[in-house]
Parts: sequence; C-alpha cells; structure tokens
Amino acid sequence: MNTLRVLMYHKVDETKRNFLCVTSTQLKEQLLYIKSKYVPIKLTELLDHIEKGTSIPDNAILITFDDGFENNYTLAYPIFEALSIPFTIFTVNSFIGKKANHDSIEQAFLSEDQILKMVNLVDFAHHGLKHDNLMDLSPEKRELEISESVKEMQTFKHKTVNAWAYTYGAYPKKNQTEFDALKLAFKKSGISCAFRIGNRINKLPIKDPYKIERIDIRGDESFFKFRLKVGFGKIF
Repeated sequence: MNTLRVLMYHKVDETKRNFLCVTSTQLKEQLLYIKSKYVPIKLTELLDHIEKGTSIPDNAILITFDDGFENNYTLAYPIFEALSIPFTIFTVNSFIGKKANHDSIEQAFLSEDQILKMVNLVDFAHHGLKHDNLMDLSPEKRELEISESVKEMQTFKHKTVNAWAYTYGAYPKKNQTEFDALKLAFKKSGISCAFRIGNRINKLPIKDPYKIERIDIRGDESFFKFRLKVGFGKIF
C-alpha cells in the first residue's frame, strides 16, 4: 500500500527543546534519518496528485512548519539546504515581517526578504490572517477568513501554494454539515487541500484532501520516539 507521511514542526533553537521546538542538532539527526528511509516531496507535488492524479513516490514524506517563525530561515533552512530536502512553511499573513505576541510571548517571524531567499527549496502556504481558531468563528466568518487570507496573500511578492493548515488543528469534525460548508469555502477561494494533526499516516490516493493528517514532531521526545511516530503513526 502506498502511503504519505506528513510531519509538523514549528520552531528550531540552538539549545532549547520543548513540545513546539526542536534543537538544530535534533533536526539534523531527524532529517538524516528521513533521507535514509523516505522520499521527501514538495507540497506542489502533493497538489498535483490531488488535482491531476499524478503519482507520488513510494514512502513519500512531506515536511511542514507552522506559523513562519524567523528561526525557520536562520536555523532550519541551512540544514535542509545542505541536505537538499524540500519543505513547506504555513505562514500567518499578519505575522510576516513582524515581531508579534504569539503563545503569550513576543516572537520574530519571517520577513518577505527571508521568504524570497528560500523559494528554491520551500513551498509557502496558508495558515490564516491572524492565527484565529476556525472553531471560534461562525461558518460565515470562516468563509471570510479564508477568502480574505487568500486575497491578502496575493499582495506579497512570493507565490503561495493553494493549501491550508488548520490553526490548532481545529476544524468541524463532529458536524458534517459545517465541514461541508467549510470545504465549499475553501474551494471557492481556490484552496485544494487542508491539513489537520491526527498523527496518522495517510493512505494514497488521498480520500479527503481537506483533512490530511500530520504527525506532530516534538522536541521534548526522544529520537527513538521520533522514529516510532514517523514509522507507525498514532499507535505510538
């Protein structure tokens, strides 16, 4: 059975490690392991699979980062570049080029100049206008959040891929009517797929492109746990 693994990272630090942050040393060790076992693909390759039915290599893996922290450029990108591994960053419109209060602390985010320096290796996609939880919005405001995010991102110089990562992994999974409305809103704005968390491995072909599962990579877990999660998904 052909499968797709999608990994979710957030931040990289020289020494600090926690549930949202891996160290540079951890990231390099993990990427070397990934390169030895799997075939890293770009987000655009996955979209071609979804939109055009093109094939994806056996043991494909897509590596993603959420929020667009500046350390994705200063610390992560050099490691990916040295290993020639593509990855994806889901950016928040209002964070680009700014320092913003996020997760209760002020943090630096990617500038557009930094983004443009990475486009040879990195696909950029949508993570909302202001990192609002879609489940805190009415169905009407969710549609507006998507359409305005897509419209505003078109004013930036870099190309943004038509994919979305749910903030906090939240979407209306218990209400099919709301979820159908959300998918329709995505389609109206040209968004071809959306990513949740789930910690499961995706079977190919993708059954529902608006709930692609990602595996949450945490810096406070061991390399052994990392290998188990990547290899087997949620059962570990």
